[in-house]
Amino acid sequence: MESYKLKEIEEKAPILQSEEKSEDNEPTDDSIEEKQFSTTHKVLKTLCVILTWFSMGLWSEVNGATFQDLMSLTNSNYGALSQAISMKGVGGLCGCFLGGGYIVERLHHKVELILAVCVMISAGLNLAIPFCHYVVGFGVINFILGWADILLNIAGQIIIMDIWKEKASGPLHSVHVGYGVGGFIVPQIVKPFISKQLPKDEKTITSSVCEVMTLPLFTNSTFDVINTTDSTLSNVTTNLPTSTLSNTSSNFKYGFFIISGIVTLVACLWIFFYFLKSKQDKILENDANRNSEKSIKDMFNFNTCAPGDPIFAFFLYVLLFLWVYVAVSGERIGSKYLYSYARNQACFSPSKAENFLTSYWVFHTVGRVLGFVGSSFIHMKYIIFIEGVGGFVSSVVLFFYSDNDIILWVFVCCLGFFTGPTYPSGVAWTNRYIILTATGVMIPSIASGIADISFLPIIGHFVEMLGIGVMTNFFLGYGVTICALPIIMQSIACTRGDRFFKNVT
Repeated sequence: MESYKLKEIEEKAPILQSEEKSEDNEPTDDSIEEKQFSTTHKVLKTLCVILTWFSMGLWSEVNGATFQDLMSLTNSNYGALSQAISMKGVGGLCGCFLGGGYIVERLHHKVELILAVCVMISAGLNLAIPFCHYVVGFGVINFILGWADILLNIAGQIIIMDIWKEKASGPLHSVHVGYGVGGFIVPQIVKPFISKQLPKDEKTITSSVCEVMTLPLFTNSTFDVINTTDSTLSNVTTNLPTSTLSNTSSNFKYGFFIISGIVTLVACLWIFFYFLKSKQDKILENDANRNSEKSIKDMFNFNTCAPGDPIFAFFLYVLLFLWVYVAVSGERIGSKYLYSYARNQACFSPSKAENFLTSYWVFHTVGRVLGFVGSSFIHMKYIIFIEGVGGFVSSVVLFFYSDNDIILWVFVCCLGFFTGPTYPSGVAWTNRYIILTATGVMIPSIASGIADISFLPIIGHFVEMLGIGVMTNFFLGYGVTICALPIIMQSIACTRGDRFFKNVT
């Protein structure tokens, strides 16, 4: 009889622990959660989220490595294609405002299924891109991709912060490393399938040397600078006949097929984890169901994020928004236009231009890896200053000395190094001072979406008007802003102090 009662008490223990205190020294909620999440459990979940970000890097950055081919495929220009890509931001904002964070809160116990569905949808949409010959259709695809990305961002980061708590700074950086790895692999995946010829566009080719190397897209002409005269080239036009468009995608599509195959494997991994949940996950499901009973008002309550000081939480969310907006804008300059700059301004060959873009992403990833390692030893308030100053110095050098190929390579890599960790650093920095809920994680997602909507069309318009060389001007603006923001951010944050270590400000 006594053993039966003891068994019944043990079965009810997870629920009883969260509702009342026992007379003996019962563990607190924090210690309970620490025991529920073993180290193996944390590492496996983190690795899966890293693979999700890796997949996101593949399908998100493929349009930068194939920008000029996509212009030919959709018979568009820099401005129109940039607007189509910016639709991803519109989809992201719709996902935020139409319940992205609320969905994750309500279905917290099914977060693996959310991740699997979103990754599978993204794989299918990426597969459809090489068959889309209209820029409007390409915009619709990016709109849906943006919606899926928001759910992935929120769900993935919430998983990390739930299981790692005050140690989440490092894992957050490691998760975003996956995106960078996807970013530098993409150019190598598509390199064998892209066009070997440079499009003729007097508005974007700002180097006279590159003009001599211009040929019409996707023709059977052989590239021979010696036998080609300027008078012949001056008659070249980019008005492509409809019949050539089908030929452009014959090899172009294989890069997208490879990417979709990789992404599908990651989706299958999340499905596997959903149907084979560990015993610990099932124990935690009761807590998740109780969290799903929260009202919308509770989820948007700033007092939940900073108990007793909701105004402080509000200002930190505003600063997080500004930081991520600037960080994403700077990242978009490199990821979307570096390849075109290398072809049209630096006159690199297609292979060299793809390697140039890969170098940027390699150092972007290295920056995130070191951000992950450094955040375990250095407080986030120092890391954001390092990133700001590094981005500023790199952008200034590029603005004045980008005509030198060696300096261009070196400082584009430096810029990638300091730009890489800025997004996760902003989230990790905020998490040190206030509690980030699923709704709070939407703030950087909203900032990212607005950056896509506002910044990509602007830079595309200026490239169309002034040429691709204007890219270094935008880099300079990014460097100045990202260097100034940490001063403002830390000035406000130090008024309350670190929520994990109150003696650290």
